[in-house]
Amino acid sequence: MSKHTITKYKSGAVSIYIVVFLTLIFGVITLSFIRIILNDATESTNADLYQSAYDSALAGVEDAKIALLKYHDCLSQGAVGKNGATSGTCPDIIYQMEQGANNDDCDVVQRVLGRDQEDQHEVIIQETQHSTDIGNSYELAQAYTCVKITEETDDYLTTLTSSDDVRIIPLRSADINSVNAIEFSWYANNVSDITNKYMSANVLEKASTTYAPPVITFEIFQTDSNNGQPYFTLGELSANNDASDGTDHSLLVLKPVQSGGTNLITAANVLDHSDKYDNAPINVNCNDTSDFACTVTVELPPTFRKTPPAQATRFLRVNIPYEQPNTDVSVTLCTAVSEGKCTDHTKFTGVQAAVDSTGRANDLYRRVETRIELVDVYYPFPEYSLYLSGKDNELNKSYYVTNNCKKADNGAVSGCANSAYI
Repeated sequence: MSKHTITKYKSGAVSIYIVVFLTLIFGVITLSFIRIILNDATESTNADLYQSAYDSALAGVEDAKIALLKYHDCLSQGAVGKNGATSGTCPDIIYQMEQGANNDDCDVVQRVLGRDQEDQHEVIIQETQHSTDIGNSYELAQAYTCVKITEETDDYLTTLTSSDDVRIIPLRSADINSVNAIEFSWYANNVSDITNKYMSANVLEKASTTYAPPVITFEIFQTDSNNGQPYFTLGELSANNDASDGTDHSLLVLKPVQSGGTNLITAANVLDHSDKYDNAPINVNCNDTSDFACTVTVELPPTFRKTPPAQATRFLRVNIPYEQPNTDVSVTLCTAVSEGKCTDHTKFTGVQAAVDSTGRANDLYRRVETRIELVDVYYPFPEYSLYLSGKDNELNKSYYVTNNCKKADNGAVSGCANSAYI
C-alpha cells in the first residue's frame, strides 16, 4: 500500500470517528430533550389532574352549602322529616339530611339536591357526558365521589386575620349545662420562630418592637335563665356578684410566654377579671410541640344569680387586638377538668358544620375538609366605646361618666362633679 493511500485511509478513519462521536453526542442531547419534554408533559398532566380533583372536591363543598341552606330553611318553616315524602320537598330534605348525618353517608348531598346519576354514587361535574364528546372536561372525568356533613363537631375552628379580627362564638350543645370549662388554643399560623420573636420577656412593653405579638382577648358572656328564657339586667354585665361568686361577663387578655405563666385560669380568676380594675394580661405558657403552641383551660364561673345559664345568650368573643398576625383558633367545650387539663368534652351543636369532600379527576383523588358557619358570627359588635369619624377625626365634645371622673375642655383636664354634664 502506497504512502498516499495510507494517508487517505487514516484521514477517512478520523472522519468516521468524528461522525460517530458527533452522532452519539447529538443522540444523547436529543434523547435528553425528549426526556425533558415527556417529563414536563407528564408533570403538566398531573398538575391538571391534581387541580381538577381539588376543584371537584370544592364543588362538593359548594353543593354541601346549598344542601345545608335548604335543610335549615325547611327547619325554619317548622317542617318535620318524613321517610317516603316527595323528593325535593322539605320533609324529604330533612329526612335525607338527618339520615345522612347519622349514618355518615357519602351520598347525602346528591340525594338532598336530587342529583343522583344512574346510581354512580358520584356527581359528575364535567361539561360533556358521552364518549363521543371531545374536550378537556371529558378527558378529565371530573366528579365528587363522597361528601359527608355533620353539624356536631368536637371543636370550633377559625382563623382571625387583620381584615377579620373578631369572632363571636355561640356556646351551644345538647349537653350545655354540663360544660364547666373551655379549652382554648391559638397561635399565629405564619410564625416559625416562637421563642426568639414573640415570647421574650416584656415583649409588649418594648417600644422598639416592630412586630405584633399574638396576644388574644377572650371574652365570656353568659346570663341567667328564668323558665328557660334569658334573664338579666344590664348592670349584671358589668360586675360580678360577690355574694354568689357569679358573673355574666369577663374579659381575659392572654399573652404567650415561654415560661413563668399558666395553663389553667380558675373560675375565681375569671371572676376577678370581670372587674375593670383587675384585668391585667394573663401570661400563658406556650411551646411549639403541638398543632397549637398555646393552650389554656378556662374554668367557667356560675352566672350572676347562679341559675342554669341560658343557652341562647352564652357565647365567647375572641379578638386579636393588634389585628395581626393571622391567628388560628380552636375552642373545645369541657365537661371534666383534671390537673388543669380538659379530660372530657361535649360536642358543639348547630354552630359549625364539618364538611368532608372527596373529588376525582380520572383516577386521581383529592380530599378537602372544611368548616361552614351555621350562625352569623360576623354580626356588628362595638369594638370601642367611642368612634371618631369625619375629615380630621376630631372630637368636639366634652363628656364624663361614673365617679371621680375627669373633664376635658379644649385640652384642659380637670375633675368634675358627679352630676349630669350636657
